[in-house]
Amino acid sequence: MEFAAVAYRSTAVSGLGSDELDHLLVGARAHNRMEGVTGVLLYDGRHFFQYFEGEAAGVARIYGRIRASRLHVDLQELQHGPVSQLYFRHWYMGCRQTGNSVLQQLSSQQWRREATALDGGGADDPPGLQQLRDFWARQEGVAR
Repeated sequence: MEFAAVAYRSTAVSGLGSDELDHLLVGARAHNRMEGVTGVLLYDGRHFFQYFEGEAAGVARIYGRIRASRLHVDLQELQHGPVSQLYFRHWYMGCRQTGNSVLQQLSSQQWRREATALDGGGADDPPGLQQLRDFWARQEGVAR
């Protein structure tokens, strides 16, 4: 079985609200589950950073949906290709600011628990995973 991963950073469209983020969260979880794709989507109130992985065909289909999304612009691909192992068992979303959304609050709590397992990392980790850790560390530094 061939595994692949994608990491990207993008900018949220102006006026993106909590309702749209909830819709994104529900839709992403459903589609990712159908495709067997896992990973994490982080949102800092302005930028998205996502790292996702799975079988190459499923990753390709999910990435097509992401590129077609109207919720973000200026997508910058940071990694796209084969990986030797998978790092996430589930799909997570972490938000620095969750507002009144219970979905976003629960998702962020789940991600914060999982993120502790990523601390330190290994030299063999894909570059996108290393950049994910850096993005999260910056957000946690801001949130404190």
